[in-house]
Amino acid sequence: MAIKKERIKRNLKKQGPITTIIILTLIISLISLVLSLFKVSGNITEAGTLETSVITINNIFSKNGIKYLLNNSIVNFKLMDSIIYIIMSLIAVSILETSGLLKHIVSPLKKMKSKYVTFIIVFIGIISTFIGDYSYALLLPLCGVIYKLINKNPTLGVITIFIGITIGYGIGLMPNYQDYLLGVITEKSAMSINPNYHYSLFSGYFLNITTVVLLSICTTLLIEKTLSKKFSRYEQKDNLNLSRKAFAISGGLFLLLGFFIIYSIIPGLPFSGILLNDSTPIYIVRLFGTDSAFGNGCMLIIMLLCLVCSYVYGRISGNIRNGNDYTHSLAKSFENTGYIFTLMFFASIMLGLLEWSNIGSVIATNIVDFIGGFQLSGLPLIFIIFIVIILISILIPDSITKWNIVSPIFVPMLMRANITPAFAQTIFGAADAIGKLFSPIYIYLIISIGFLYKNDQNINTSIFSTMKKMMPTILIVSLIYFIIVIGWYLIGLPLGINSSITM
Repeated sequence: MAIKKERIKRNLKKQGPITTIIILTLIISLISLVLSLFKVSGNITEAGTLETSVITINNIFSKNGIKYLLNNSIVNFKLMDSIIYIIMSLIAVSILETSGLLKHIVSPLKKMKSKYVTFIIVFIGIISTFIGDYSYALLLPLCGVIYKLINKNPTLGVITIFIGITIGYGIGLMPNYQDYLLGVITEKSAMSINPNYHYSLFSGYFLNITTVVLLSICTTLLIEKTLSKKFSRYEQKDNLNLSRKAFAISGGLFLLLGFFIIYSIIPGLPFSGILLNDSTPIYIVRLFGTDSAFGNGCMLIIMLLCLVCSYVYGRISGNIRNGNDYTHSLAKSFENTGYIFTLMFFASIMLGLLEWSNIGSVIATNIVDFIGGFQLSGLPLIFIIFIVIILISILIPDSITKWNIVSPIFVPMLMRANITPAFAQTIFGAADAIGKLFSPIYIYLIISIGFLYKNDQNINTSIFSTMKKMMPTILIVSLIYFIIVIGWYLIGLPLGINSSITM
């Protein structure tokens, strides 16, 4: 029996990611069939009102399930914003690389020790979450190219930046738009205990800054010890010219354009703030909200900056001789990217069916209701909630969806245990980030695997083999993250500006 289980595990690790996604889709479908036959359901509590609604399992093998599959598979693929973001990012990275501008920018990294390069990449990944999912779309292709240019293995670069960004979703040097959306839910959930509670975006600021620094250092050391040795050195050969004159002129142009962009997102100055959403006083919403020109056009702005500055650098340095060269330069990074888009297509079907079936939501609500009946407080309560959120994150990687489900139960529960809603959201942010690292259905893990294949077609890029490579780093980082949060609680340090851990 043990030999058979071991054989199954080996076979799963050998399956390509597309095959694995198809298998997971079939498993999800079978689970929906079984749970629907047993009429499994859950109760979702609405934050702020305590009103509950029943949610049931939709059977994918039913008439409605077949209709959903046929009606929505293409629609779900078209609605994946990440596809457009990646296309725009690949255009930007293409011209940065072929013009020689990126090589000039990263050339000092060649002289640095490996651990310092890793630290820079991890740190950038963590703080880049300020711009949301744009961070994955921009940095996954970019870091692969950067590692090639400094003679490091590009697959290591993709894995490093993926870990950095995903960890960063729980923290950041500055609050992001997701923090605001989570805070709105936290505030509503807290009203059942304290109707006057108000969540501040800087409620967890002190802990966040400390965590950014500590996790950047610890993750760097772990990657150097556990991952770097698994990847051979990469030798990049090119005939790109480096030009100080070209760099100075393109750099000056970048600063000039950057000044206008920054001025356009500063409110209150003459003719400033034109890219902001004027319908709200909250700056982060004005910057990244639904109707914000900057938030919606962030990737376009980045791409246009790269197109203009790279063209100037390429023409002066001689790497781009004419318009024809420039046109071809825009597509270089698209080599071997068909696999990425194929992965995303099958992933969109799997994720669409998972969401439609309500499997994740029903399981999550039942777990939350079960935990809600416990009479716990202090460390045991924090530990249980931490683990539960990680487990739920494996099925529901989306932070907002998950917090909508768990916060109406967990926030009041923690408040009754004398723990503030701000710290409840901090616990959630940490567990959510860790859960994403463990989830085989997280869309950006799947996209990362596509970029691994793009950089090395000979590497084993199955979902589970990739996760196995990262697992030692992920496990230890997760433990360190948990220790930091618990340590802060035990010491009783201020959580943020005018914010504490206990009520």
